[in-house]
Amino acid sequence: MKLGYKHRLFFYIFLIFTLFTIGVIFANKLILYFIIVLFLIMLLLIHLVVESFGKSVKQFRDHKYRQEITGNIAHELRTPLTSIRGYLETVLEAQLDPEKEHYFINQAYNQTIVLSELIRDMGLITKMEDAPSKFQLSPVCINKLLIELKADLQLPLQEKRIEMEWDIPEDLIIHGNQNLLYSIFRNLTDNAIRYAGENIKIEITGNHDKQFCYFSFSDTGVGILDESHLERLFERFYRINEGRTRDSGGSGLGLSIVKNAITFHKGFICAKNKENGGLEFLFSLKIDNKQQLL
Repeated sequence: MKLGYKHRLFFYIFLIFTLFTIGVIFANKLILYFIIVLFLIMLLLIHLVVESFGKSVKQFRDHKYRQEITGNIAHELRTPLTSIRGYLETVLEAQLDPEKEHYFINQAYNQTIVLSELIRDMGLITKMEDAPSKFQLSPVCINKLLIELKADLQLPLQEKRIEMEWDIPEDLIIHGNQNLLYSIFRNLTDNAIRYAGENIKIEITGNHDKQFCYFSFSDTGVGILDESHLERLFERFYRINEGRTRDSGGSGLGLSIVKNAITFHKGFICAKNKENGGLEFLFSLKIDNKQQLL
């Protein structure tokens, strides 16, 4: 059984007191026991310093992480709020014809959508990390999920002239959360639509063993020239180019949601450039997640 911090401290104090008492009883061996006690006190002090240092480092890292996340969130909120304020100030203070007034109001409305998406995505990530038991599990057919996804994204796929195909076993069922599984493929597809380019092809393949499904989600687009970015793609608000997400829409949290949703299903994801061009995401998902929340 692993002892807690307070239990270990009590054990050390009790051991020191016992040895000191024995040393007093056997006076002829007092010096020997005194040396042993000093040695144990020294070990105790070292232990306390290491424990304290470890906690300080963890607190510093947690504090630094919270500061970074808070700064990123404030930065992301500031941009649409500043835009909304600017558009509305123009409408209120300038003499505009109806057409221009409608344009500025419409732009302000679009920025409220950006804010809504940002708040929604932050809430989803927080829920996955802090309250995973809140997600209900059920059998999910991946083929049906992809058919639904393609129908939902039919318009943007057509606008960018993007083909979307998959080769998944018809009977592939994952016992997981429907919404999170959908969000994985939805956000990967959204990412390809926004950044991979036009006249491309999205291909999804999958196979499985007794415990896991293994997927490849790839496109034939531009890929990522500087591969040093690949390991950081799943960080919250990470951008390869400043303003990339804002210009193309989205909250900047899509791939972070993908990673968290895959982690929820006991899987792993990585990204790499394809040899013949394009970007490929390789990930796994546990087939049966019924024991996930136990």
